[in-house]
Amino acid sequence: MRISELADSTGVSVATIKYYVREGLLSPGRKLSERLADYDDQHARRLRLLRVLRDVGAIPVGALKALVDATQDRTASVHDMFGKACDALRVETSVPAARGDHTRELADQIVAQAGWTEVRADAPERDHLAGIIEVILDSGLPTDPEGAATYLPLIDAIAAYELDQIDDTQDREAMMEQMVLGQVVLGEFLLCLRRLAHEHHSALRFAERR
Repeated sequence: MRISELADSTGVSVATIKYYVREGLLSPGRKLSERLADYDDQHARRLRLLRVLRDVGAIPVGALKALVDATQDRTASVHDMFGKACDALRVETSVPAARGDHTRELADQIVAQAGWTEVRADAPERDHLAGIIEVILDSGLPTDPEGAATYLPLIDAIAAYELDQIDDTQDREAMMEQMVLGQVVLGEFLLCLRRLAHEHHSALRFAERR
């Protein structure tokens, strides 16, 4: 298909497609002439993925490039590829870095308590968790980080279920696509359900409170 047809079928503008090609996020089409190139279903699939990541996850271009690079690194295992993808998908937040070792130790204790022995010692999410714990402690939220035991089996079950849904008979790119969409789209899905559940339980507990 021509680039205009690719744009129509994916909802991604011609200008954006050309930008993605320049940035290495999308492979060039098969050249037909000096001004024309032919694109196929693989291009359309990649564009739909990029569009979801930009629209739903607000993933920056630099992170998208890291995802593409991880997919193309054939020397890495699928697990390592997923790890690189998780790191790339980490959106910068306003949560400050932990100032001391105490909250990092608490973060490591929570990971150990969950039984997540395969989490890398230098995983960026460990530091992120430490920063969140510091905010919890500083703000006086009625949540004890050491009382995370309530959450851990629920989170563990969700993560195990999501990974079980990935079809490992697919090629690497399809597996990466499924994992990334799960991280971004299902992550938003879970947050939405949580907010709805909060509204429901708030009404049950506090509707009569003045």
